[in-house]
Amino acid sequence: MNIKLKAIGTVLMVAVTATSVFGQVRSMGVGKSVVGVTMDPKKFNPQIDKSVKTRTAEKDHEMKFDYPVGQINNLVTGGVLPDPRINFSNGSFFPGISATGWEPPDPDIAVGPTHIVEVVNSSIAFIKKDGTKVLEQTGQKFFQSISPEAFDFDPKIIYDQIGKRFVMLDLGLNDAATGGTSSFLIGVSNTPDPTGTWKLFKVDVKQTVGSNNYWLDYPGIGYNNSMVCMTGNMFAMTGSSGFNGVQIICFDKAALYSGTATPTKFSSNGFTMQLAKTEDSTTPCVYGVETESNTSMRITAISKTGSAFNVTQASVTVPQWSGDQGFITGPGGVNVQTNDPRQLVATSFNGRVLSSHSVAVSNNDGRPAARWYDFKTNNWPISAGNSPSLNQSGQLNPPAGHGYSFPAIQIDKKGGVGMTFSMIGSSTPGKVMGTGRRSNDPLGTMGNPIVLDNSTAGTYTGFSSRWGDYFDLELDPLDSTTFWAVGMGAGNAGKWQTYIKSFKISVADPISVFASGFTTVAGTWMSGTKANLNTIDNTTLDIQSQLVSGLGQVAGFNSVYTIPFSGAVEAMRVNVTASGPTGASAIILLKNYRTGAFDQISTMGLSPTGSTKGVDLSVSQIANYVSSTKQVSLIVRAVNPARSGKSPTVYIFRTDRAMLDASEAL
Repeated sequence: MNIKLKAIGTVLMVAVTATSVFGQVRSMGVGKSVVGVTMDPKKFNPQIDKSVKTRTAEKDHEMKFDYPVGQINNLVTGGVLPDPRINFSNGSFFPGISATGWEPPDPDIAVGPTHIVEVVNSSIAFIKKDGTKVLEQTGQKFFQSISPEAFDFDPKIIYDQIGKRFVMLDLGLNDAATGGTSSFLIGVSNTPDPTGTWKLFKVDVKQTVGSNNYWLDYPGIGYNNSMVCMTGNMFAMTGSSGFNGVQIICFDKAALYSGTATPTKFSSNGFTMQLAKTEDSTTPCVYGVETESNTSMRITAISKTGSAFNVTQASVTVPQWSGDQGFITGPGGVNVQTNDPRQLVATSFNGRVLSSHSVAVSNNDGRPAARWYDFKTNNWPISAGNSPSLNQSGQLNPPAGHGYSFPAIQIDKKGGVGMTFSMIGSSTPGKVMGTGRRSNDPLGTMGNPIVLDNSTAGTYTGFSSRWGDYFDLELDPLDSTTFWAVGMGAGNAGKWQTYIKSFKISVADPISVFASGFTTVAGTWMSGTKANLNTIDNTTLDIQSQLVSGLGQVAGFNSVYTIPFSGAVEAMRVNVTASGPTGASAIILLKNYRTGAFDQISTMGLSPTGSTKGVDLSVSQIANYVSSTKQVSLIVRAVNPARSGKSPTVYIFRTDRAMLDASEAL
């Protein structure tokens, strides 16, 4: 869809409190309190219910807001670094919820200590971090005890790292000229474990202005230490007309979590305000970001004094952008919808607010690209006279014939930034992509994007050409440096499939760790030193095999390593390059310092011309195989077994490399 722009003059800062009205935002007062209904998900039978609706399309998010043309500036966006920044060494991957009959899926996730909760149109699933799904229910069944409308859509889910609860938001709609309803369906877990009990609330969000009624669409949800806030665009119901901007709804967190939802409501004249999930307990506001013009973003701060909520807004200049064409052509000539330049996500941490959206590659190239922003709050609006400012921004442009859409951004506790997004092209039915930047990378830059997951089908055959409407990227609360991404691709029979992937950005560059010594454990040493294990250079450690009853001809060595840095080992890789006779294999073992025994971690086939093996260790393995003094003990043992009663001949086991790569936790 093409974005219409209109010229305006200077964009002014405006402010509003809960009792006063100034310009862009006005108070709508306090809504009716709702007492939560207790729901126990363990009572669903069956626990996993993959109910599918037949060809249910979510209401189209038709563009009803003209983004103005802002004042021209000379700001520029950063680009892409030549190397990637994503580290998969301790990552996980598994499929999420598959096609439910709805389009688009609108995948969103929240990550708790033990489980991931995924929501889509229109289902919810509880998934252990190893990918084991323990519950899947439709939104209708999940909220059945509070009488949801027949049409529920646009689900969102967060894990409140401060309050240790999951909070789910689903939208309910009965679009009718008479008696129509629009609701927030809210679920709050009572503990950090989503499989325990929840409190469910149904909150009225319909607006009536004169003779016109409006329903809420495309929600945002954010929180800090004292509030949970939600937003949405207000579209005209059947029989009504116009567009009524953005509704902002605030809840006192303590009351909500205790079982009473009392909404305080505001109305803003913008379009699609995304609220930030606050990863630290000291952030004084719930911040929001919305696209204001093609050279500015509107920043909203929601604060709370006693029981009164306060809303303040400011405009921040950003590099100019152009609206993208609203689609990208996929396999089979299908024009897959990529929506418009609305803000898609926001997150805040330690005085910074990040957001992302899709824009055109350039004025002359309408394909969608991934644009992102990093704002400094400067303690605004708490400190009088301060204003938010742009810290950095960047743009990732897709390769020829492709588009990047639905970017989701997140920041970790070390200042590393991750981003995930969709890539579609004429021969690409949908890839889930990832990128990121380390805290010391040049401002505005992201690492070279890499594929997090490919579609499992060659063509997307969705009946509506809808894609998205958003992806998500969240932090693991156990370390606040592991990112979990969710996105979609083409799955079984070309229908949509969601995928969940974890990775890290804030991992130090690995260093090479060389052997401090070695001994033979089988066979007879012939030539070579520990230095011959350090690099692939055709100078080898050579050991002649010996016959071992029941095994065959065996040769091997035990090498020892000392990791030189003082911090914790974040990632480790064992690298072995060796040669031996055809049919022989090498067994790679590490000493387990918990048990005192050597554990087999991998094997590799040998050949006379040489073979290479790299083994990445998980966090739990590192804890077992790295001693308290940072020692690692490696055994590589080659075996050429007896076959058909014939004893194998003696051979030379040649090792060109046996060393470690290790990264220190930042």
